[in-house]
Amino acid sequence: MVHFDAYTLTKSQQSVADYLSKNNHLIPYLTELEIARACSVSVATVSRFWEAVGYDNLKAFKRSYKNYEATITPAKKMEKAVAKHEDTYLSGMFQSSIGFLEETLKHISIEDFKNSVLAISQSPTVHIYSSGPADGLAMFLRFRLRRFNVDVTKLAQSGHEIYEDMIHIEPGDTIVLFGFVHFSPEIQVLLDYAATQSVTTILLTDLLVSPMINQATYVLYTERGEVGEFHSMVAPTALVESLVVAAGKEIGPDALEKLHELHTLRKTYSSKLPKK
Repeated sequence: MVHFDAYTLTKSQQSVADYLSKNNHLIPYLTELEIARACSVSVATVSRFWEAVGYDNLKAFKRSYKNYEATITPAKKMEKAVAKHEDTYLSGMFQSSIGFLEETLKHISIEDFKNSVLAISQSPTVHIYSSGPADGLAMFLRFRLRRFNVDVTKLAQSGHEIYEDMIHIEPGDTIVLFGFVHFSPEIQVLLDYAATQSVTTILLTDLLVSPMINQATYVLYTERGEVGEFHSMVAPTALVESLVVAAGKEIGPDALEKLHELHTLRKTYSSKLPKK
């Protein structure tokens, strides 16, 4: 694993650092042009990146990485690229999804996952922030946790409405943040506020290099695909489901209380309401 300090890098350089962190097995074979195309930045940006992280050029960086690899594990031969299924979108998407799940397991912190489960199951209130496509995941997480009798709120996505929600965040609470693609101003505000209120923050992100990673209490990485490609929600969904199941187990018998109540309500009023 290659490590970079996001605070010393520009946004474009952070994109390069994030790409290299996710694809460290390809480093010995990459050219500056390939890196630039993968990150949607200029070749000049990539060239300046090496000095920003303490190297003269790409060659020096590769040499350092080779030495680093030798101290961790024997050098691995690059695996042959698996030919993509081009006959149908279905097979190609499934193959990609398997890869996203494998990459997630490779980079995710098990310790942070366990601590996140404890925070969710023990906090007086869990607040969830999301925007864009991640909003569906946030609604799903809220729906499932409420069934376990967890007090959950959904924070406003942007604007002054978010301040109205923030005044209800208390010390000891937990904020779950979906921070995909970039570090939004709203996430920055929530992280700053949480730090002053003794509030735990759990960041679900597809970035390996970003300032918000250093500010969150716990970070859960999930792979969604390369820059410029279709961003999959398969791995993030699996991660959210894992959090829900683990939290339910941690809460114990109390988690089943609302489920039993739900079953009773359905049985009692099933004839009163139309089935959807």
